[in-house]
Amino acid sequence: MNAFNTRRIMTPIRGLWGLLMLVVIISITGPAATAQEIQRIEFNDAVQIALERSVTIRRARNNVDLQVATVAAERAAFLPNLNLSSGTSRNYGLSFDPTVGDNVNQTTDSFNMGASSNLNIFNGFADVASLAQARLNLEAQEYDYDRTRQTIVFNVISNFLNVILTEERLAIRQEDMAAQQLLVEQIEEFVNAGVRAVSDLYTQQASAAASEAQVLNAESQFQVAKTRLIQTLQLDPLGDYEFTAPDPDDIPLAITEYDPQRLMLGAFESRSDLRAQESSIEAATQGIRVAKAGYLPRLDFSGSYRSNYSNIQDDISFRDQLKDNANKTLSLNLSIPIFNRLAVKTNVERTRVQYANAMLDLEAMQQSVALDVRQAYYDYETSVKQLDVTAKQLRAADQALEVEQERYDVGASTLVELTLSRARYTDASSGRAQAIFQFHFQQHLLEYYQGILDPSQPLF
Repeated sequence: MNAFNTRRIMTPIRGLWGLLMLVVIISITGPAATAQEIQRIEFNDAVQIALERSVTIRRARNNVDLQVATVAAERAAFLPNLNLSSGTSRNYGLSFDPTVGDNVNQTTDSFNMGASSNLNIFNGFADVASLAQARLNLEAQEYDYDRTRQTIVFNVISNFLNVILTEERLAIRQEDMAAQQLLVEQIEEFVNAGVRAVSDLYTQQASAAASEAQVLNAESQFQVAKTRLIQTLQLDPLGDYEFTAPDPDDIPLAITEYDPQRLMLGAFESRSDLRAQESSIEAATQGIRVAKAGYLPRLDFSGSYRSNYSNIQDDISFRDQLKDNANKTLSLNLSIPIFNRLAVKTNVERTRVQYANAMLDLEAMQQSVALDVRQAYYDYETSVKQLDVTAKQLRAADQALEVEQERYDVGASTLVELTLSRARYTDASSGRAQAIFQFHFQQHLLEYYQGILDPSQPLF
């Protein structure tokens, strides 16, 4: 065989060998690389991420900054304005030259300059009311910003809790599926031995299939919960995340007795959204004052200085012409509204309606706050009761598992019975963990509905 044919044979072999080595390397390093990309996020970290990345919070901050600029503009409205102007021109033919006070018929070059200023002395106190309205709107925006931060933390609490609960339910379903599959194997052995009817096997296989379907449903709910939390945190949708919760045994269970009436009164005093609406109502009151100012006279003071230069008087210097041709004006302008086609009346009515609607919004908001606090209180009471119930369930399941383990050790119980007992213990243990998380988070949800949740404080 010649060298050329040998090279033709060896080239594909080397290519296949290189491909095989590449597959081996990927299979070895792939899982490790994937594992390194998993980002583990604890609850307090999730809160900080949401506060930093939330578009809603950034938009609320922008609204505050915008209103700060509005207040500055309203404050500057009390000051006089100042305008400087200048211009130059060339005229051909007949034109009036102000420097000589007569018409001239020739090509002329001219230059003019001037300054003017205007100051409002009285406008029906519209400027005072506008400044007050802007300050109140700024106050409302700041309250809205504070409430927005609390709401983002509330959303993180709700979505993070949902991730924890759905993950616990998934673990329960997986434990049940394993127990059901073990029963299938045991009954199949009984059927083969002629001890049980084949219909029992079919029934158990159906139960195992139903348990597997429940696992798939639980996995779907878990992934949906994670997706919602990822959206709340504004994370990369293509990233791989693991949301970790603290050990339930490390969470303090400090039960507090609450009075629903005091909770509602406290919410009425502390809720930032209520404070924002009250500021908006006061701003609407100032808006009525601004509109009513249209009924009153307006007095403005103005002054101006102007001068001209023309090359017709080329025997007079540029500086002397500007000095000699100067014109100075001081004036007071009084404007008294007589009839403006009902424009002012329409504006007044519009602002009154806006005020009335703001009052209705406050009334509806107070009702909503009261209902939110009421529901949060009863949810908290339910979570307290769940602590007691799940503690009893876990204690009973633990004792039952201990007895079943002793029976299995002496041969009085089967592996299936022990597995089922362990599944019931897992169910009770998971239920206990869910109750602890639900109770802890419900405490903070109660703080949110009262309006006293501090986003800067860790929740664990």
